[in-house]
Amino acid sequence: MRTLLACMNFNIRASFSISKEYSTSEDIEKGSALIDKKVLLTREGLVKFTLTTLKKYGIRPRKKLGQHFLVDPKLLNIIVNGLELRGNEIVAEIGSGIGTLTLFLAQRCKKVIAIEIDHKLVNVLQDVLKSHDNVEIIHADALSLKLNVDRIVSNVPFGISSQLLEHILKKCRFKIAVLTFQLEFAKRLYAKPGTRDYSRITILATYYSTIRKLYTAPPSSFIPEPKVFTQTLKIMLRERPPFDVRDEDFLFNVVRELFTLRNKMLRKALRIACRNMRVGYEVLDKALRELSTLLDMRVYELRPIDFAYIANVLFDLMKESSS
Repeated sequence: MRTLLACMNFNIRASFSISKEYSTSEDIEKGSALIDKKVLLTREGLVKFTLTTLKKYGIRPRKKLGQHFLVDPKLLNIIVNGLELRGNEIVAEIGSGIGTLTLFLAQRCKKVIAIEIDHKLVNVLQDVLKSHDNVEIIHADALSLKLNVDRIVSNVPFGISSQLLEHILKKCRFKIAVLTFQLEFAKRLYAKPGTRDYSRITILATYYSTIRKLYTAPPSSFIPEPKVFTQTLKIMLRERPPFDVRDEDFLFNVVRELFTLRNKMLRKALRIACRNMRVGYEVLDKALRELSTLLDMRVYELRPIDFAYIANVLFDLMKESSS
């Protein structure tokens, strides 16, 4: 075991021996049987399954792809329960890895769409999930897919957290998503105005969804261990936004420009943002008069609805100016 851990550079706080109970190819390929035997319902069982599978297929976790494999039964249970599965849902799992979570999902929903970008892990999934005819494995970058499903679940690679969240909220259709992020990033999604974590991504998340915190997990919940804590969030897509906007793309352009100046007063930040967006001086002058009640607030103190108001004022004035 020490040799195996050393060659994979894993940081595991507890040492486990690999059980002969499922160390053969045939046993790994009978993934559902491991659930029935309750092997995958304990931390020891999850660690054994993960290490055995990685060794069998010669998989070395790729830091570039943010690969960390779930070995925490409590977190696994929280994720599955958070999806509120009733048996007739189609679930998209982004980054299915070696199929640990996929096995549980396949037993609880109508269909699982297992999306994996790493071709080596696709081969693993094809073996581990071969007995499940309700699992479709897709070798693709999730950012290239416009999903239309009931549920989305993912242990999101840290490096693409913002990009993937924006893609899911803007380009995909779903009712519930259970996503695990780096804790620092997760806090930004539900941050309050005036706080350090309040940011552009907060406005995006607020506009498209409601968010509930499910669980904060230590690094030991994964192999290899990340250097940070993670947080799992339940994200429910809104049927309609909480406030009206004239143009969504324009709103988020305004938000992006203003948050690059988050500590400045709106009076100054708006002048710079409008210059960057090539908004005419006449429009800016009228906007400053109409937005007078907000001008002495710093950008990070503005509420999401305030950003919508600012964007709507600018949009209307620009439209009026061009007519």
